[in-house]
Amino acid sequence: MRSKNNPQEATYESAWKLIQENAKAIREMKKERRKELEERRKELEERRKEREEREKERQKELEERRKELEEREKKREIRSEELDRRFAQMEKAIENTNKQIGGISRSNGEFCEEYFINSFKENPTFMGEKYDYVIEYLKPYPNTVIADEYDLVLHNGTTVVIIEMKYKASIEDVGKMFSKLHSYRANYPMNKDYKVYLALASFRFPAKVRKRADKEGVVLIEQRGEKIEVISENVKAW
Repeated sequence: MRSKNNPQEATYESAWKLIQENAKAIREMKKERRKELEERRKELEERRKEREEREKERQKELEERRKELEEREKKREIRSEELDRRFAQMEKAIENTNKQIGGISRSNGEFCEEYFINSFKENPTFMGEKYDYVIEYLKPYPNTVIADEYDLVLHNGTTVVIIEMKYKASIEDVGKMFSKLHSYRANYPMNKDYKVYLALASFRFPAKVRKRADKEGVVLIEQRGEKIEVISENVKAW
């Protein structure tokens, strides 16, 4: 039988008790840590689900927006095709009328040019900006850098609008506008600090021309009832 007064035995029991208490404390810490990690995992999982939900909503909105834009473009193309068809009928009717009355002295192109020139002379405004000069069939001085002619030029001391007039505009007409810009800059270096807009005025813009002009930043001007109107969405100044 061990003696209760044995110091060595008392020290052993105290050490064993301390070890047990430490082991218990470690188990409690591990348990608490596992609990914290589990809560953190759940929190991260909730955040991940929220992000996924937000991303789904965003993708849904983008898809709806894409479909809306496609639908608008489709309707726009349908309207443009309908206008092309109506203009073709109008041209045919004009041609038949001309034949019946023995022809007319002026071509459709001349009529188109006169209409837009008179419209700008009556109201020399372009995209809300007033212009002091409306110059028709502008030709550079003799011996200039590039020989050229500009159907109609609007000028107000800070901005120039170069307008080419076509009864029926084509994609090639859009591309030629940049040749006009190049020659104008070369022929009029005194206006190098002016903003320059490029514009096509026409009674008819096929759908392909509208798309090309919008891409290039060339302004389209057409007849709307008894007035003229800018119909471009993407307008650039050079």
